[in-house]
Amino acid sequence: MRNILLALRYLLDMVIIKIFFIILLLIYFSSIFCQDSIQFQPEIKELGEGWFEVSASVIIENITPEGAKNMAIRRACQMAIEQFSGLEVSGRTTLIHAESGDKVKLEHFLKLSNQVSQGIILEKQIIDEQIITSNNIIRKKITIRVKVGKQEGERDTFFYLDATLNKDYFKEGDEIAIELTPSKDCYIIILNIMSDENVATLFPNEYRKNNFIKANKTFKLPNADDRQKGIKYIVGLLPDKTEDSEIIKIIATKEPINFLINTDYKTALESLQNWLVTFPRDEIEEVDLQYVIYK
Repeated sequence: MRNILLALRYLLDMVIIKIFFIILLLIYFSSIFCQDSIQFQPEIKELGEGWFEVSASVIIENITPEGAKNMAIRRACQMAIEQFSGLEVSGRTTLIHAESGDKVKLEHFLKLSNQVSQGIILEKQIIDEQIITSNNIIRKKITIRVKVGKQEGERDTFFYLDATLNKDYFKEGDEIAIELTPSKDCYIIILNIMSDENVATLFPNEYRKNNFIKANKTFKLPNADDRQKGIKYIVGLLPDKTEDSEIIKIIATKEPINFLINTDYKTALESLQNWLVTFPRDEIEEVDLQYVIYK
């Protein structure tokens, strides 16, 4: 009996010793993790006149370095907007960051819908990028300078757009169709923002110049007249892409606007952003519809 008790005590002592060492190891690794987390916390510095310098990092795990870079830029831009515009920001930055590989995920885009935010990224400059290895963790760290602007005033809560695409996933060569219904009389502009940051104007166009839409009336692009003329809007992939994501941006204004486009119906994304920020918030409403193209 005594031998059994001694054996049990020995086993208990061994268990206690093992638990002690496990706790020590947990404390050690936790301290390393905490130090690593603190070391790679995002940093933001206000430079004045809407400019910010922001550093952010992303762990390169199950993602390409390019994808990690884009996600780090996304985080940095979001921080700048939140710092500039306050806590109501919902991601309205009009920036696109698609992974330059075969697979593109929608989270590589900053969300452009839910227009509660008054922050728009007007300019961005990457001033430093590094691959950092710490405690066997590989990170992509990005430092950028961004200029943030915002529209003046408050949103008109009675002015909104209901808009849909015919589907969210398109095979290359498919036709895209848009339907929208405004809550108030307005003037509509429809743009296609591509992942290379080119912006193509779909409407108004040379076939349909009148962009006035009455309240609660459904607008279609293409409509029946367009189809009779053989007008279609076909999706296509950029060179060397097998899958990509793009955005249809719909802008509605209460008053007619002089929207300047060049002869090939394209305008720079940066110019579009600077143009949008000039509108009083209660005079404009926007909807952004994201979709995927695949081969």
